[in-house]
Amino acid sequence: MAIPKTARMQETLGKTAELKKVSMSAPFTWLKQGVSDFLAMPLLAVFYGILFTVVSYGAWHYLSTSETLGDVAAPLLAVIILLLGPISAMSLYDASRRLAAGENPSISTVFGAAFKTNGSCPSIFLSVILVVLAIAWMMFSPLIYAVFNTGSLNIVSENQTVIQAILADITSGANTGFVVTYAIFTAVVGLTSFMISWFSFPMVLDKDCDPFTAVVTSLKAAMANLVIMLIWVPMVGIIVLGALVLTANLYFIGLVFVIPVLAHATWHAYESMIGELK
Repeated sequence: MAIPKTARMQETLGKTAELKKVSMSAPFTWLKQGVSDFLAMPLLAVFYGILFTVVSYGAWHYLSTSETLGDVAAPLLAVIILLLGPISAMSLYDASRRLAAGENPSISTVFGAAFKTNGSCPSIFLSVILVVLAIAWMMFSPLIYAVFNTGSLNIVSENQTVIQAILADITSGANTGFVVTYAIFTAVVGLTSFMISWFSFPMVLDKDCDPFTAVVTSLKAAMANLVIMLIWVPMVGIIVLGALVLTANLYFIGLVFVIPVLAHATWHAYESMIGELK
């Protein structure tokens, strides 16, 4: 299926973006700028944060209590977040872009820009790529487990699902070969997903380029700033995990504030690393 192309997208086909290298302190600067943008447009940020949190918590509650889907609740929630999160974050990216340009954007303005960008399909296409990676991770997980456990899924007892068996091996540390291999596999899939999405979503908003150009640029920028990426990824993970753990009994309310700040920070990371298309 062909992706609908805007006039500006046609102009950017075949062009390559200038890549910039940043200092080691850049991730902390991005977070500071993210907080600043959050405070500049708190209503938009809180609205998006609430929306993201309600959907995430609602999906988690439904999946985790479902008799048929409970065992795969975590990966399915990841798929939902990968599909909806970046698409809806377009409004926050646009808000940061306008604030950096000295504008005083309204909520209606940035929502309009987000809908326009998503309507031309590239951001939806990018989300589908991430979902495919997530599904691949879900499919290969039991296969890897089987390889390290006599090559058959029959080693899972009748009272235990494959997911439960995998988690048991990880927590017990009994099957070292499987744990190490699975950790490497998960890390590769996770980093690949991050490298694809890090700058591709902001780029299709900013430059209205095709998704393939955005993906390639995001991958190249991540590789050109590999050390920075390896600093940024754990920082994001710790911040999100902290918000989840600290507000687990409060319906994950910490995500209401953390997710918008990280979205704004992602825009500033993009701006500092990606130059003009030439």
